[in-house]
Amino acid sequence: MSFTKKIQIDTSISSILKIIIPLILSCLSSNLMFLIDRFILMRYSLDAMNAAMLGGNLAGNYVFLLMAIAGTTEIFVGQYNGAGEYDKIAAPVWQMIYLVIFAAIFYVPIGYFSEYLNLIPECYAKDGVAYQRILTYFCWMPGLAAAFIGFFVGRGQTKIITAIVILGNIINAVLDYLLVFGFGNMIPSCGCKGAAVATIIAEAIQILILATGFWSSKNRQLFHTAKNYKFNKKLFGKCLKIGLPMALGRSAELFAWYLIYAALSHVSKDLATVQGIATTVYVLIAFICDSLSKGTAAISANFIGKCDLVSIGLIIKKITIITLALCFSFILPLLVSPRLLCGILGSLNEDIAHLYPMLSIIFKIQFICITIESQCAVLWGVLVSGGDTKYINIANMGCLWGFVVFPVALLYMFDMLHSAVLVHLLSICWLFSCLLLLYGRYKSLKWYKSIIH
Repeated sequence: MSFTKKIQIDTSISSILKIIIPLILSCLSSNLMFLIDRFILMRYSLDAMNAAMLGGNLAGNYVFLLMAIAGTTEIFVGQYNGAGEYDKIAAPVWQMIYLVIFAAIFYVPIGYFSEYLNLIPECYAKDGVAYQRILTYFCWMPGLAAAFIGFFVGRGQTKIITAIVILGNIINAVLDYLLVFGFGNMIPSCGCKGAAVATIIAEAIQILILATGFWSSKNRQLFHTAKNYKFNKKLFGKCLKIGLPMALGRSAELFAWYLIYAALSHVSKDLATVQGIATTVYVLIAFICDSLSKGTAAISANFIGKCDLVSIGLIIKKITIITLALCFSFILPLLVSPRLLCGILGSLNEDIAHLYPMLSIIFKIQFICITIESQCAVLWGVLVSGGDTKYINIANMGCLWGFVVFPVALLYMFDMLHSAVLVHLLSICWLFSCLLLLYGRYKSLKWYKSIIH
């Protein structure tokens, strides 16, 4: 497993796939960690799954707030790598390490007061708050991992990330089962708390390996990873300028879905279960969007470093073709037979057969949403690589809150929120309107002109 390579990125399909495929596997593996947590908790108890979903969604808000900023290392590393300025590559990683250390100080008291910082229904409060509190105490860890990951992804060295994330998944799956269900008299059953602890241990191991690679002797020689540790106020500010709008946008998006989930859970347990299962399935398939956005951003950043706008246009066309192929490959079998997913759920201890019709409809809608969202992800990655994060997040939030959150809030207020299907239908409006706005922004070239002037 090599931590040290100077990689040249071009517009060929093979070069694109070398970046995209490891990221696809990595993002799939990351989402599988989430899926494994929820599936094991489903087997343990549907109430435990719903509690973890509610508590985890809010804790996830804190996680992605920091990850979105720390992940900007990918952009700066990519630009420095494309420009051949290898001696500057480690500097943005160090700035984000300092940010994570500073943020960790604030997350501890937030975790302590988790009991008062949630909208979890009383029936899920005990497990949900415990799950939320543990994750919140350590929600700075994914941000630290994101800072290190940017060092490798920005240089096109993604295989190491795939290996680390897969290892983390294996560790998480084993620990999940042992800590959730217990193991004889040796390990007591911990339920939701066990799932949270398993996730933290897996993340800690991933960070340890990433840090070892970052500070390896060869990386210290090639990229000065041990020398560029000084706090750079100007570079730190640039990272915040790009990352903060992304962080606030991502946080607002997650909080929006948290409110929607909370509203459905307050209506009935069935709606909470349907939304919990639908969210779990969505997160599994959403690896397509996550990987495409990261891959496009990393590749585009390298061409921005070379001031090569033509190549960025070619990259978009080729990744769009790859995107459509991916969507149809993963989505079509489930569209033809959505009951495959319901069949898997049939092994649960609780009977949810009466929810299958609603779930089947929602699965079909979700797959339409993923196809649209994957196209958004390609454009999103290009705009992010140019630092144009304020516009894309305002556009995304405006569409999400306008087309989904406010209508759902009105339905809840007037006691008309009786199905989760409408929520997912509204999501199509949100994503399609967002796609149009992102495409218009890309064609305007404002994201690129701000860099070259």
